[in-house]
Amino acid sequence: MNLDILKGRVAVVTGASSGIGEACALGYAEAGAKVVMAARRQERLDALVSKIEAAGGEAIGVVTDVTSEDAVANLFKQAVDRFGTVDILINNAGVAQSIPVEDCTLEQWNTVIGTNLTSAFLCSREAFRIMKPQGHGRIVNIGSISARVPRADSPAYTASKYGLDGLTHALAVDGREFNIAVSMFNPGIVATEIAPGAVKLAADFAAQPKDIADAILHMTALPDHLNFYEAMIVQNKLPFLGRG
Repeated sequence: MNLDILKGRVAVVTGASSGIGEACALGYAEAGAKVVMAARRQERLDALVSKIEAAGGEAIGVVTDVTSEDAVANLFKQAVDRFGTVDILINNAGVAQSIPVEDCTLEQWNTVIGTNLTSAFLCSREAFRIMKPQGHGRIVNIGSISARVPRADSPAYTASKYGLDGLTHALAVDGREFNIAVSMFNPGIVATEIAPGAVKLAADFAAQPKDIADAILHMTALPDHLNFYEAMIVQNKLPFLGRG
């Protein structure tokens, strides 16, 4: 697939200061896109902007609480003020918690649902407001294999990813008349800060963030009338597919 279609496009990436989000931001910049990076950590964003600009790319970093309406509105305002529009949104911000249901507090539940699901709604709402008038756009929601097969003791995380799957489907229906392609990418085990134990796994088992980012870039490098609706990367040896 030719990534030239990404040249000059404006990509907003949430959770961009590490892991999959960082790899996506760097990948889009390398492909010639203009990148708007959202995360909580200013120093990480500043370092990434410097790295992208040193390589000849264009990027801004916007400190953003993606669960806040005002912060999300500011993120997209800054994107439009700097680059004129938004063509691609990667809803990557997320948290992972493994807490048995009997021990999960309402606060913990709300944190996971807010970060993993509500943030995608808020960002997608702003993106739709920009993409509808221009007649095209792409949104990729980063899900999980937990949206297909839950892991134990993770009711909030599982519910957030199943909910994200439903949101993706609904937005894909609502966006198709306007060439807004809404997709879901479900990664398996990836060596990131959200799953610190995965960093210690064998190199031939855990996926690296760039592995995932490369696939996401290809999902968004299609003509505007096409939607790569869903993708999943899992480990060959993960007992996800069934009996061994």
